[in-house]
Amino acid sequence: MPSKLKYNLARCWWKETRARWRRFRHLRKTTVLAVTGSCGKTTATCFLGKILGDHAPCYTGVNRNTSRAIYKNLRKMRTSCRFLVQEMGVGFPGDMEQNIRALPPHIGIVTTIGQDHYTSFRTPEATAAEKGNLIAALPESGTAVLNADDPHVMSMAPHTRAGILTYGCSEHADVRGSDICSAWPQRLSLTVTYGHESVRVETGLFGDLLVTSLLAAIAGALAVGVPLSQCAASLKGVESFPARLSIHRSPQGAWLIKDTVKAPFWNVGKTIALMKNASASRKTVVIGCFSDTAGSDSQKYRTMARLALEIADRVIFVGGKATYVRKIQTEELTNRLYLFDDIQAACRFLENATVQNELVLLKSSSRYHLERMLYGQLEGFNCWKSSCDKKIDCAECPDRFGT
Repeated sequence: MPSKLKYNLARCWWKETRARWRRFRHLRKTTVLAVTGSCGKTTATCFLGKILGDHAPCYTGVNRNTSRAIYKNLRKMRTSCRFLVQEMGVGFPGDMEQNIRALPPHIGIVTTIGQDHYTSFRTPEATAAEKGNLIAALPESGTAVLNADDPHVMSMAPHTRAGILTYGCSEHADVRGSDICSAWPQRLSLTVTYGHESVRVETGLFGDLLVTSLLAAIAGALAVGVPLSQCAASLKGVESFPARLSIHRSPQGAWLIKDTVKAPFWNVGKTIALMKNASASRKTVVIGCFSDTAGSDSQKYRTMARLALEIADRVIFVGGKATYVRKIQTEELTNRLYLFDDIQAACRFLENATVQNELVLLKSSSRYHLERMLYGQLEGFNCWKSSCDKKIDCAECPDRFGT
């Protein structure tokens, strides 16, 4: 074996050994909570970190959720924390096992199982089997926190040695949400019941789609002994993680709901439906592109256009996929349905054609960075690439003022 190769292997072994030693040194007295699911896991992780951070020292690994990102997060931990909350995602079979090797959890939390990652898993059952490895790996002294409203999540229950704590809106859930109010401009509030205790949780969130994430976070906190009243206090006025139904005010006085990270087709309709009961001077839905899902693209985009037109006053499609909707454009839809190949042109249209207190929903996968429909209205922003592989929000990108 060449000496240079021996040196590189030895260096890699030493770095891995040092990282493992550092990890276990800091985690000896730390309770590790891992959050997974097809959607809602980032928001649930953020909410859970907020609750636990108000209770005791807590480190939260949110948004970056691969095994490599987990190792990086562990290297950032310089001091011991009482809790470590880590989001765990999967892209391919075997990913969850790598995540667990990087960070063995005591508490496992699952939000929902959907049709994301179609190319890798094909079916929700296969996705549930991969994510269910988290629950199967929990120790007997741990707790599996499962969504009682999702049968794919509940199918994981027989495969764990850990105790089980369920949450949801169904009557048989251990942690139950009820009396949900969320019609815009009202922010999301609900009553949460656990055992014989009930509290009112009043947030700063848009719509009721994040109820699952809220209940998952509360159930996770209850699993480690945080009182229900403390959960409600920590979540009072809480805002969403950026670009996950986050609320923004435009310079023209419109309200923009930014949901521009993931857009699996099975979930896009649920997001658009949040606009149905909203009260606003005008309602506009802006759609970019969908995520990895099965079926005909043209049919999916036309289906979503029809649904959005039933709910919103205006519907705007942006990007190369907009051409699929052209087939249903008629004279009757003049001033209601707009198609733009160029995102800068769409942004200028929205900037010049909004009214005070208009409600605008931005929905797309991250490929188009549809958040530029908001940031493009700010002075100095000047990045209009047709596509971008960066995984960060445009507000954090150093190229946003480029040419």
